[in-house]
Amino acid sequence: MQYGSLGKISDKISRFGLGCMRLPSRENAEGKKEIDDDEAIKLIRSAIDRGVNYLDTAYAYGRSEEVVGKALQDGYRDKVTLVTKIPMGSADSHEDLYRIFEEQCQRLQTDHLDVYFLHNMNMGSWPLVKKYEAIAFLKDLKAKGKIKHCGFSIHERPELLEEILDAFDEWDLVMIQYNYLDKFNQAGRKGVELLASRGIPVTVMEPLRGGLLAGEIPDQVTEAFGDFHPEMSHVEKSFMWLYNQPEVKVVLSGSSSMEQLDDSLRIFENAKPGILTEDDEKAYDRARAEWNKMVKVPCTGCAYCVPCPGNVNIPEVFRMYNETAKSKNPQKWLYKAILGNAGEDASKCLECGACESKCPQAIPIMAKLKEADEELLKP
Repeated sequence: MQYGSLGKISDKISRFGLGCMRLPSRENAEGKKEIDDDEAIKLIRSAIDRGVNYLDTAYAYGRSEEVVGKALQDGYRDKVTLVTKIPMGSADSHEDLYRIFEEQCQRLQTDHLDVYFLHNMNMGSWPLVKKYEAIAFLKDLKAKGKIKHCGFSIHERPELLEEILDAFDEWDLVMIQYNYLDKFNQAGRKGVELLASRGIPVTVMEPLRGGLLAGEIPDQVTEAFGDFHPEMSHVEKSFMWLYNQPEVKVVLSGSSSMEQLDDSLRIFENAKPGILTEDDEKAYDRARAEWNKMVKVPCTGCAYCVPCPGNVNIPEVFRMYNETAKSKNPQKWLYKAILGNAGEDASKCLECGACESKCPQAIPIMAKLKEADEELLKP
């Protein structure tokens, strides 16, 4: 494992951080997926035993905080920088922020947090930060020693990033969505440079764009990479583009199986910055151009949009739509056979708009559901 500095937070932080949104799961008695506590704890502890010392979870990640709390017993808590996040949309007042914080500490079985994030800052949540005086809340927790450092995660344009940075002079860390496909999306490379100019370390989420850059890669993308490390997997190429950048201090990625964790740890044994040449960067540019021709919906499968009042399985609709767009032999019949028969297809959309305010990618979900439904029903 390679290590680096995380500003005021740590002099030795692993360049690979374990994201705990997509932990190992199993089907319960109702046939729905839920976290497999035993496997998740085993995976988290294995990561720590092998050098990972940055763990990220959130209040909105279902039972993740609870399972992480269990995994960090028996001395593991002292071995990591623990990060969790508070969502503004779950509070209804300034005082309610304290209730959520205490609940998080109980779930995590800890009396303090190393880094506490305001979760998913965007044009909808940022006004709530002001309304509920969340920055004063962070200052108070820090003064009381309940949190050591504070920051925020953001899926937004550089202009909003800069506005939030200007609102508080004690931000210690910021997490952005960033990968070679999103170089010019959301905060993107401009955001990375802005944070570096302020001396604020950057951690990265969605390095594989919700698994898109790790799944079945279209031939056009493989061909676009040309002779750039043909022996490498596309997962490794995606991680390399990020750890090549010295401003990116931690690349955060989830592992839903021990095999995925093993692969990530193998890759990050040599995660050193400054190794890509100008020609290498051109290979990523070519691959990005090919992806942009095919990706219909920039959905990462975070599932913040579900449950849907109309019972639409929104992430699965978009996954199928993107899969058919990049596949040589699209299996469109699966849409009707699986989602249609389950009553979870896009035609069930009530157009209530509840999903759109929750989407960190700012996807016009209702319009895209109509588009996906029309395309997936075509022969």
